[in-house]
Amino acid sequence: MSKKIKITIIIILTVISLLILGNYFRFDRFGMSFISWVDCIQMNNTKYYSNYDRTPIDSSFIGEKVGEVKFKVSKKVHNPSYRFRDGDATFLEIGTEVYSVKTNNNAIAVKIDDSYYLYEADTAE
Repeated sequence: MSKKIKITIIIILTVISLLILGNYFRFDRFGMSFISWVDCIQMNNTKYYSNYDRTPIDSSFIGEKVGEVKFKVSKKVHNPSYRFRDGDATFLEIGTEVYSVKTNNNAIAVKIDDSYYLYEADTAE
């Protein structure tokens, strides 16, 4: 095998490896930008947003647990092209529990300490 072919194969394998590792290690979160985040969370491929003050919701409206926060975006992502994944939240702590809301299919609730707060889907998306 010629030296040119070996180098080409090494370059191709390196590019493929970087693409695979980039997806696994979420390299899209790195960048140099300052981002002004809004308070949101993504669950089941839907982004849910809180209002500025976080609206409390009575526990009688809380349904089943649907997940929890897996990644806190605001402290770790500096790339404006970052794509949210299920379990990503801008300001909520990792492990924050997420629940369905019995009276609203376009909303979820998060549990912070002993209180629940409403996050609503942007139905215009």
